[in-house]
Amino acid sequence: MGALSGIRVVDLCDPKGQYMGRLLASHGADVVKIEPTGGDPGRRIGPFVDDRPHPDRSLFWWYYNAGKRSLAVDIFRPDGAELVRRLAASADVVLESFLPGALAEVGLDYDTLSAGHPALVMTSLTPFGQTGPWAHRAWSDGVGLALGGPMAMCGYDHVPDMPPIRPTENHAFHIGSHFGAMGTIIALIERTAGTTGAGQYIDASIHEACATTTEAGMPYALIEKQALLRQTGRHAAANPTEPWNYAASDGPEVNIFGMPRGDANFLKLVEWADDSGMVGNLRDPELMDGRKRQLGISQDTVRMMLADLEAFIASKPAQEIYRGGQDRGAAWGIVNAPDELLGDPHFHARGFWVDVEHEELGRTIIYPGAPAKLLGTPWAIQARAPLLGEHTQTILRDELALEPQALSALLGAGVIA
Repeated sequence: MGALSGIRVVDLCDPKGQYMGRLLASHGADVVKIEPTGGDPGRRIGPFVDDRPHPDRSLFWWYYNAGKRSLAVDIFRPDGAELVRRLAASADVVLESFLPGALAEVGLDYDTLSAGHPALVMTSLTPFGQTGPWAHRAWSDGVGLALGGPMAMCGYDHVPDMPPIRPTENHAFHIGSHFGAMGTIIALIERTAGTTGAGQYIDASIHEACATTTEAGMPYALIEKQALLRQTGRHAAANPTEPWNYAASDGPEVNIFGMPRGDANFLKLVEWADDSGMVGNLRDPELMDGRKRQLGISQDTVRMMLADLEAFIASKPAQEIYRGGQDRGAAWGIVNAPDELLGDPHFHARGFWVDVEHEELGRTIIYPGAPAKLLGTPWAIQARAPLLGEHTQTILRDELALEPQALSALLGAGVIA
């Protein structure tokens, strides 16, 4: 039983908001994905399994819609919109990511849907929110990351004139969807804990969600009025900080995430380097004094320390540096390529990778699993993503009580698929 078992969700989102429904489905909610009769745009986004483009073979579609059911219906035709209104009348949540005002034109906005259903929670995820001067501006994931601030935080300090770097894999989509899903769950908790049992409308802005992820970047820019320096593998800041990425002897880079703050752990690192015959200047009195190490040491000492660390790391394989650092209380880790994560023993020990059955292909596919372990209400991929219109007739027949003749008429008219 998931934390959201028994919660019914109608998901009207396009690709930028579909992760909201996926997050809720993985916590046990019954999510009905409403998609156009010709298929959701996400079905046309590659890569495709075996490099064969097809609406039911998109890895993008699979990941963002696992655990959902598909109802293929044209919501811009009166009969189609009416079907969704009837479905929403028995739902706990409606999710959508249309441009502001678009759903009001077909009677699927919050005011209409909640008129006879005050317990409804509806979350609208849009680039810039429902109101304001940017509400209807054009947008893409790259625009979201640039205007929202994360792109100003990402880049390299060792490449002259390097432009900002856009994080890949729909980073802005993910940020916005996480905030939208959290807002939805909070509204459900309030509905249960409150005295009225009322739902609410959530106006979630991807732009504002992205802006909250810039950590110290926001106060530097708005309060200190200082420009940020993008720095390789570490936080952007107004001033340069010590480099954190160093190449091991076998090629991979190790991110050292600073030095241990505790004297005991720092001494363990020094002794490790000493045992390897590479202690260099690491026993400098300034470094051995924890108070000085945290409150500021001379730049000459910093440069010596980093040069010695770089030489030490370059003398050993990445796995030895990673494990040795961790054993000594240092937050050091290997910078892995995505495909290398499949073999990482920690992920396997955590049960992160999940086998999902795709009976339509006659094979099992490995998916990324739970971001966190919930012992009482476990996270789970309930099922593979639905085929196009896979559950249309079942939902309309069993849940909306449509007769066979009505189903045939809607199918023949192209209202459903």
